[in-house]
Amino acid sequence: MRGVRHVIVTLLLGGLIPSSIPILAQAEDLSRLELNAAETANNRCLLTFLIENKTSKAVDSLKLDLALFNPEGIIQHRMITEMGPIRGMRTNVRTFSAEGECGQIGAILINDVAACSAGDPAECMDGLALSSRVKAIRLYK
Repeated sequence: MRGVRHVIVTLLLGGLIPSSIPILAQAEDLSRLELNAAETANNRCLLTFLIENKTSKAVDSLKLDLALFNPEGIIQHRMITEMGPIRGMRTNVRTFSAEGECGQIGAILINDVAACSAGDPAECMDGLALSSRVKAIRLYK
């Protein structure tokens, strides 16, 4: 990577590449989704998420298509969740109920972004950083 940067800097200084062209575009985390807690109540699993909007722009709607897998990796349930609205530079808490006990969930896949008022759903998916504080449940995309 260091050699690539050296070549790019040399080309920029030599005027062979206009400085207005973005050279190394990196995916920016626009928002962060954390699975914060999972607790069983009345034979249902209450999944609590923190959703952080890292931009100054409000997000009126962020609908995620979630696929829930059991610990053996077999899909158990799919659901669409609405994480919005989220004001700019804010973190919100959202809780959703899934069928069965939490011990029956081994992973949650963010299968797709069904809707994103902040822009293109693919960009919203790419800009979504994920983490899980629940050690028994993996959160991934």
